[in-house]
Amino acid sequence: MPLAESKKKKIMKDKGKIISLKGSLAQVELHCASGCQKCAARPICSNKEQEKGLIHVLNPIKAGPGDEVMIHIPDNKYSQTLIILFSFMLMAALGGMFVGSFFAGLLSLSSSTGAIAGFFLGLSITGILLFLRFRKNRKNLYPEIINIIKKGDHHE
Repeated sequence: MPLAESKKKKIMKDKGKIISLKGSLAQVELHCASGCQKCAARPICSNKEQEKGLIHVLNPIKAGPGDEVMIHIPDNKYSQTLIILFSFMLMAALGGMFVGSFFAGLLSLSSSTGAIAGFFLGLSITGILLFLRFRKNRKNLYPEIINIIKKGDHHE
C-alpha cells in the first residue's frame, strides 16, 4: 500500500520486506493494495494480481534479508525513461528500414529485403547502445531502498 504520494513530483513510497539479495539489487516483498493499480513500477512487479508483490529494487544502503524497508518509486522518472527508450528504438528501426531500402539497390538486393535488414540492424544497434547506457544509470529503471525501518534476523 503506498504510504505517501506527492502530486507535484509523483513520488511513491512503500514498505516491504527484503527476501533476497543479488549484487546491488534486493528482492522486496510488498503488500499489494488499491494504490498498486496506479504505481509506475507495476510492470516490473511480479504477482501483480495477488496480495503480495515481489519487486527488484536498488539497495544503496546495504539492507539485508529480513529487513523491513521503505522504498522510493519515482513515477515520473520511470515513465519518462521508458518513453525515451521505446521512442529511440522505434525511430532507429524505422530509420534503419528507410536507409536499408535506399541502399538495397547498391547491394543488388530487393527493396523489401534491404528494408527488413535495415529495420533489424537499426533495432539491434540501438538496443545494444541503450542497454549499455542504461546499465550504467540504473536509477532510472529501478525503485530504490531509502530507509531501513526494522532490522531483520539475518545480518552478518
